[in-house]
Amino acid sequence: MKRISGVLAALLFLGALAHGQKAAYLEEIRKAADAGWEANPRIIEEWKASVKSVVLWGYNAPAHPVYLASTLAFLYEQTGERKYAERAAELLSTFGDLRKSLPEGFSKSRVEYSDGVPALSNFFFLPPYSRAYMRIRSSGAIDAATKAKIEKEIAESISFIFRFPEWGAHNRAMLRAEALIYAYLAMPHHPDATKWKQLADAIAADNLNHWEIEDASGYNPIWLHALFSYAEAAHRPDVYSSPMMRYYLEYYAKLIAPQGTIPDFGDAGWNASSSGLRFVAIFEKGAAVFKDSLYKWAAQSVLETVAGRTSTLGVGDAYHLSDAYRWADESVQSARPEGASQEVLDEVIGKKVVFRNGWDPQSTYLLLNYRDEGDGGWLDRTYLRNTISVEEEKMHHGHADENSIPLLMDRGAVLLTDAGYRDGLPSGQYGAWRQDYYHNRIVVRKDKRDTAQSVLEFVRNSGAYRKVRTHKVDFAVLKNVDMSRTRLIDDELGYQWDRSIVYVRDPGYFVVIDGIKILRPDYFTFTNFWHTQRILQRGEHYYDVVNDSIGSFTFPTNRALLIVFPDVYAKTDGVEPIRRQWQSEQAVYQTQSSQYKAGDMECFVTVLMPHDRTVGPGSLVPKVRVEPTSAPYRSVAVQVDDGSRTSLILVKTDLDMEVARENIRPRYLYDLGKVSVGDFETDAHFLYAVEDTTGMSYSALSFLKVLYRGQTLVGALPNTHALQLDGTDTRNGFSKWRRWEDTVARSGNRKR
Repeated sequence: MKRISGVLAALLFLGALAHGQKAAYLEEIRKAADAGWEANPRIIEEWKASVKSVVLWGYNAPAHPVYLASTLAFLYEQTGERKYAERAAELLSTFGDLRKSLPEGFSKSRVEYSDGVPALSNFFFLPPYSRAYMRIRSSGAIDAATKAKIEKEIAESISFIFRFPEWGAHNRAMLRAEALIYAYLAMPHHPDATKWKQLADAIAADNLNHWEIEDASGYNPIWLHALFSYAEAAHRPDVYSSPMMRYYLEYYAKLIAPQGTIPDFGDAGWNASSSGLRFVAIFEKGAAVFKDSLYKWAAQSVLETVAGRTSTLGVGDAYHLSDAYRWADESVQSARPEGASQEVLDEVIGKKVVFRNGWDPQSTYLLLNYRDEGDGGWLDRTYLRNTISVEEEKMHHGHADENSIPLLMDRGAVLLTDAGYRDGLPSGQYGAWRQDYYHNRIVVRKDKRDTAQSVLEFVRNSGAYRKVRTHKVDFAVLKNVDMSRTRLIDDELGYQWDRSIVYVRDPGYFVVIDGIKILRPDYFTFTNFWHTQRILQRGEHYYDVVNDSIGSFTFPTNRALLIVFPDVYAKTDGVEPIRRQWQSEQAVYQTQSSQYKAGDMECFVTVLMPHDRTVGPGSLVPKVRVEPTSAPYRSVAVQVDDGSRTSLILVKTDLDMEVARENIRPRYLYDLGKVSVGDFETDAHFLYAVEDTTGMSYSALSFLKVLYRGQTLVGALPNTHALQLDGTDTRNGFSKWRRWEDTVARSGNRKR
């Protein structure tokens, strides 16, 4: 029934769009306000019967009346209907009275209440409260006494920010700056108004034209929406000329997945509406400023996803949508983007890769997140670490998810997901769900796991985040495949982990090769984790898995994901129950414990095959096998038989094996780096070859030579290199080629 009502809501919304985008926005806002006004008495009574204090900010006033008041005030501003102003005035003037429900002596419960409990202790509420007041103060619906009461609530609440004027390039700081600037605009003649503006500008200064320090799709839109709102109130149009702002609009738009919005990574939830409606406002502003059809499409895509699952938006969603209405430029046309796999958006700030074969709801989509904390925002991060309890976070609001796969979708089905947000403060037991083992990635621990000990019991610890470094090694879109290689370096534990992902576009599967190099000798346990809601079938080193839902969100049940571990030497695999996304799930793993010396390599291979649920996995598993190479562990080869063709993927896991010990240039020596597998010999970092009845096609990256059945297909030519560091004048050597692709007919004649 929920799915039917969601489809109906989507159809109704699309029908409303036919009458104009802003008209559709206004109708959604009006419906939310009417429903919110009717529900408000019940919500207030329920709040009065609940706990009225939380550890984070103490007095926990209800959000609904504030967002409802601001939504009503917006409707008054747009329509001139007095009833909206009268209702907003009633909500604003009585909001502070809710403190009468607090127990006697509550003001003594926290030191910051020495001057009294503020009406709005939650800084999220301050901007909508002040904006609502500004919209109706000249409506005639507020008498002098009511006006004085509302202004007193604003002044006391805004002064409360001075107790904790949190700063830095992140969402909570920018919300404070937004709150302060609107208080200043609401009461510019207040004795403290200049202080409010000074603090607003001081906090905002770390955010305007700066990179945000958060890696969390639940908090990225809060930060940017507050920044846009502040920029409008403070008359700072220069914000939009910043290359950072154009970057972030491109970044978020190009992350949009087939479900219509930005996937959850870091602290976030699946398709959270509050994040989504903020993104709608953000994209509308971007489309209006830059006249960009991509941002207009992004706004519509996110809105259809959020509005399409409910008949009526909440008043908080309507509040954010009101900015989308004001900022929307209907002269900008929407255009669905084109293109396929790409880096999103770079290897310094974004550090994400999206593999995709299109932009429609049925497209295949895989997201890789390899972002670490990075070098930027050092002062902001240090301040937060020394001020609040964030030891379980990748600063800020981030997870230990470097080199993880937060989302895999295929033909509308959701096959892999991220962990979701925490289930307790600061992050739940054992760092849930920010810890590394909650993510689809390699997890490393020192020492040996006893065979009688569960894997999850072994990897659990206090949950404290351990800083690592990451960078891109390679990314390429080739004739038949897309590939990425990203590296994580853990200096504390002493290992380096390269994750190579190969997307074979036709028929559509992924091969994940994880190569680990030991930097310091020790006993290690490596575990390759993949998470799912339900296992349909398991066999010898394979698991057929599905995700039917996350909470109230249900997914198409047409597809399943076959997880195959073709490399089983000295490794064990299994399944253990785990709690993720606020629900019971299954952690599928492959693990290995051993003593390693510096320079040793360990490898894991995972093949991810989306397939129709009506097709049994037994027919797919035999098609996948690991082929022996002349350099075991330092290279991995995977062969997949698609029926009419055979594909070979070769990844050199140790990129140092080809480098000469002597300090010469070039240092690449073919005899050191060459690897033989089947009919091929090459020193390439990556080789993909596919053979069928017509011949063989191949793609090679970073190589000196590629041989096939003893014949050289392509090879570097000798060149003279002067200024040798060993004192010689010149040296004849070979320089690596970046990439090459070619086809060899069955007769042996090459086709270009």
